[in-house]
Amino acid sequence: MDGDGNSQNDGPQLQSAELTAIEVSNLSILVDNGQKALISGINFTVPQGKFIGIIGASGCGKSTLIKTMAGLTAPSTGRVLFSGHPVTDIKEQFPLAVGYLPQFGAFHADLTVSENLGNAAKLRLPNSVAKDRQRRWMFHIIKLARLDSFLHQAYKTLSGGQMRRMALAEELISDPAFLLLDELTSGLDEFSDREMMQWLQDLAHIHGKTVILVTHATYHLEYCDSILFLHNGRQVQYAPYQEILDAHRVTSISDLFEIYQTQHIEFPAVEFVPEKEVSQQGLKTAQPPNGALQVGTLIKRQAQLFFRDRAQIWLQIALILTFPALVAVFAYKGLPQVRQLTLSVETNIVQTLAEQLMYLKESFHASSLVSGLTMFQVILLTLMGANNGAREIAKERDVLAKELRAGLSPFAYVTTKVLQLAFLCFVQAFWMTWFVKTICGFPGSLVQQTTILLVTTLAMSVTCLAISAASKTPERASLLAIYLVGFQLPLSGAALPLPDWLAWICRPFIAAYWGWSGYLKTLEFTRHYDIVKQATTTYIASYDSCILMLSLHILVMFFAAWYFVGERRVE
Repeated sequence: MDGDGNSQNDGPQLQSAELTAIEVSNLSILVDNGQKALISGINFTVPQGKFIGIIGASGCGKSTLIKTMAGLTAPSTGRVLFSGHPVTDIKEQFPLAVGYLPQFGAFHADLTVSENLGNAAKLRLPNSVAKDRQRRWMFHIIKLARLDSFLHQAYKTLSGGQMRRMALAEELISDPAFLLLDELTSGLDEFSDREMMQWLQDLAHIHGKTVILVTHATYHLEYCDSILFLHNGRQVQYAPYQEILDAHRVTSISDLFEIYQTQHIEFPAVEFVPEKEVSQQGLKTAQPPNGALQVGTLIKRQAQLFFRDRAQIWLQIALILTFPALVAVFAYKGLPQVRQLTLSVETNIVQTLAEQLMYLKESFHASSLVSGLTMFQVILLTLMGANNGAREIAKERDVLAKELRAGLSPFAYVTTKVLQLAFLCFVQAFWMTWFVKTICGFPGSLVQQTTILLVTTLAMSVTCLAISAASKTPERASLLAIYLVGFQLPLSGAALPLPDWLAWICRPFIAAYWGWSGYLKTLEFTRHYDIVKQATTTYIASYDSCILMLSLHILVMFFAAWYFVGERRVE
């Protein structure tokens, strides 16, 4: 730091000059009601600015340990301290102080390296950091990670080594004091592995980061200041690389692994190490921008992602054009008969009775047609709504988890998704309404009909968005959304009347019922409504009630999606 309090590397002022150690004490993770230990009795400390490697055979507990240190897994016993602060406090109060990278980075594949990193900077760096300093800091990170030669390539076109460097560069944007890296070098060739290990050593020794790396690779462990060797969830030794080899009288880590894999080695019982009182060091770390500032970045990113997804664009165009055309096909022959349906009063009783019978027959057919076409529009739009929202959050689960760890506001994220859905729903509802009115001659107010179909579609979209937020995979979210749409028609009572007790139980939760009722109410002073009213026994709610109930659906499901996204942040 210089005399003005600025970083010597011209990055944002995110941390104090003094970085303290990481302390892990008495750390255990027990499962199966305490019968099995994934890790047990882990104790070590890391001085500031050191590069530590965690090694061991597969299944020894390396990833469990690093996830526990990152606060992603709650320990059964023990504690993890960063500069004297419990990891739980770090997560809540200093989300940018600790950078955590899982084995595979998570980015939007269709965006370029520059776009991905630019969005990360806007979501992480506080507004108090001047724009020119942000640009200089980003230039420094790009040079440090040697990303400048492929900045304008889409992420999906990068090699494995380039992806790893980009993932680490993203974590460096917030200038964290601590870096926890899980298998960052896994799968790299020997040259790329050495290059990455040397870079991590430089980050620790030159740039003052405290770096912990879980690794399977054994090529270049000499770059680490110390090695933590685990076996079957137990800590074998914590010492410099050469000291571990000398203690076991081997010349390579591969030989060391072979000893523990082929020989049955008894470990002493885990002993509790007295935990010393540790004074908390000040962590001068940035706070991410508030949710209101993040929304603008998220909206811009959503637009980029939408227009890069050609398959989704063509699907939306196909749905918007074909679904109203389906309604028109079914309506083409029947609606002229509805408009011409009359009952004249004749003095001839036989003729009058005959006309009444014909009227009843035609009106029943017409009633079914009007009610069916109304519900047909509603169901097709709920299908589009389900397509809008079902995969929207689940498909970017890994990116979301990463950004929530770095201080992304769940409210800002869900708000952005709902704004996108509202735009899509408006286009879909308006085109459906205008097309049906124009081609089929449906009476009623264009504004009212567009509004009721809009809120119906949005209610289903936001409901499926909440399902997406709660689902672990996009496939599961899509399946649940299909089931939800499938129940709309039978439980609405529009096709076949439901028993009164079942109707009153189901009705509040069925968006299609409120869309159907609201749309029919826009025809209230027309012959279309009269003949439906004569033939159906299902209660038709008022237009205002339908708007109110659908708006309530949207509001409740918005908060449900917000809750589930927030739960992911906690997890």
